[in-house]
Amino acid sequence: MTNQPDPREALDAIASARQAVPGEMKYPVGYDLMYGTVCGLLVAGQGMPQPWSALVLVVSMLGLVLMINWWKQKFGWWVSGYSPKRARWIAIGLAVVLIGLMGLSIWGKAAGIAWTPLATGAAGFVAAIVGGRIWMAVWKRELAEAAG
Repeated sequence: MTNQPDPREALDAIASARQAVPGEMKYPVGYDLMYGTVCGLLVAGQGMPQPWSALVLVVSMLGLVLMINWWKQKFGWWVSGYSPKRARWIAIGLAVVLIGLMGLSIWGKAAGIAWTPLATGAAGFVAAIVGGRIWMAVWKRELAEAAG
């Protein structure tokens, strides 16, 4: 004798589980600040002289790895910024902004403008925080719509 669930009950359970994934996930503002710092360093580092540029790159990549590991330990899952259909466009837009700021940082280095990495790094910091929060809101809405 098999114990097969009612298909409607199974679909309801799947929808309920999907809605619960992000839940009332309130991650700390410190995460935003760290993400902003990592992105700001990536941007600013492009305009720094060697060996600082390479050192900043290593520090920012290490920071990103640590952030991903922290997230996985806290929430038990990780979602690539590019995998959700609608939210991916926020990630792509943020990447375009950060790459543009990196280009500006490199230009400032070539032009001999010493403060350019500070300005572009600060702009990258703010862009990452704003972009990260927008991404999360779009992803949560997309997940809720898929469940409903």
